[in-house]
Formats: sequence, C-alpha cells, structure tokens
Amino acid sequence: MSQLPCPHCKEETISWWQKYKAAKWALINCSECGKRSCSHPIILVFYTLLYTWDLMLFGYLFYLTKNWWYLLALIVIWIILDIFSLYLPLSAMKSKTSPPPSND
Repeated sequence: MSQLPCPHCKEETISWWQKYKAAKWALINCSECGKRSCSHPIILVFYTLLYTWDLMLFGYLFYLTKNWWYLLALIVIWIILDIFSLYLPLSAMKSKTSPPPSND
C-alpha cells in the first residue's frame, strides 16, 4: 500500500488510514523520526462545520418531511466529505517541551 510523506522528515511513513483519522482530529506519529503531525486545524474547523451543516440541514429536513431523498443526500455528502478529507494538508507539529525550571 502506498505511503504518504511525513511533513518533518519527508520519508513516506504515513498511511492513508492515518491520514483519514487525522481529518477527524487525530494526531499522527511518524515511525521514522518520531515527530507528530496533524491536519491543519483551521481547515479542520471548516471541515467540521461542513459535516455539522450536512447533518443538521438534511437530517432535520428528513425528520420534518420523512422524504428519503434528504437522507440519501445526507449520506452522499458525508461520503464526499470523507473522500475529500484524504486530501487535507498535513501540518508539522512542534515537539513537546517540558516547562522551564523554576528559580524558587
């Protein structure tokens, strides 16, 4: 299975499944360099709003009218958003640092 490059070391160590989970606010740890990466947070906020809009609008319309076309539209748009989520850019995260020692 093809791999995707890590934003830190540029080695192809990230799987498509990890990239899919990163679009759901999960973190990715590179197996080569050990550094963390994620999908870009600002884009994820927009993406989460699209998911919410899809669920609220078409779910509510289905609830009101019991028209199955609204439920079908909800499912189709959800699948399209999931497919497009594989193409969200990954961002390199800064490494965890311990707090500076106190002078007390």
